[in-house]
Amino acid sequence: MKIGIIGGTGFYEMKGEEIELESDYGKVTAFSFEKHGRKIIFIPRHGKKHKPAHAVNYHANIDALKKAGAEAIIAINTVGSMRKSMEVGSFFIPDDFIDLTGRKSTFYDEEAIHVDMSIPFCPVVRKILIEEANKKGVVHEGIYLVTEGPRLETKAEINMFKKFAHVVGMTLSPEVVLAREAGICYASICLISNYAAGMQERLDIEEIKRIYNERKSDILHIVDECIKRLPEKRECECKNVPERGKI
Repeated sequence: MKIGIIGGTGFYEMKGEEIELESDYGKVTAFSFEKHGRKIIFIPRHGKKHKPAHAVNYHANIDALKKAGAEAIIAINTVGSMRKSMEVGSFFIPDDFIDLTGRKSTFYDEEAIHVDMSIPFCPVVRKILIEEANKKGVVHEGIYLVTEGPRLETKAEINMFKKFAHVVGMTLSPEVVLAREAGICYASICLISNYAAGMQERLDIEEIKRIYNERKSDILHIVDECIKRLPEKRECECKNVPERGKI
């Protein structure tokens, strides 16, 4: 199985050969290497110059991995907690999401394909991520609310959002939807890097950097163990989702 890894803030490169992948939406810079007998393709989500979340070419990233033969994607994200019980520095594995962005979220402009999002994340990849993350710290599960960015949320917005979700971030969607449309297994491991607006005096970017630098090696270890444990042949229904969505 060829595995894709999409790195978020603080995860810009992995050791490997730098390559340029082709996609129908533009070229994508990636790193190619082998690990545990698996072919790995790592894409820094934001690119080398760290494009803001709303400007990321999500379509190119997912299409490039699809064309390169990736069957599973492990995504790395950073999020803000909207629950005091979900501490900064702990891990969050989303089981659902709410998309409040205005981003284009489909590959299918000319064909009626309605992918089922009842289970948006691959259950096999999620299970392994949860098990491995539990060995490295506290793990939470729940709903990820996606905002457009690049600005951070207001206190009033967070007070509303926390009624419906557990964490807030800017990068999960449309990435998860596009992976689903492409029939690629996809799950995310998130690092809670801060509390959301109104839950602390102010948002300190330097503190966020400190948190993900402290936890970076743990995240990479979790991803490494996930690579090792993923089954060679897929045991889920993710690859069949696009076909089942055809009208």
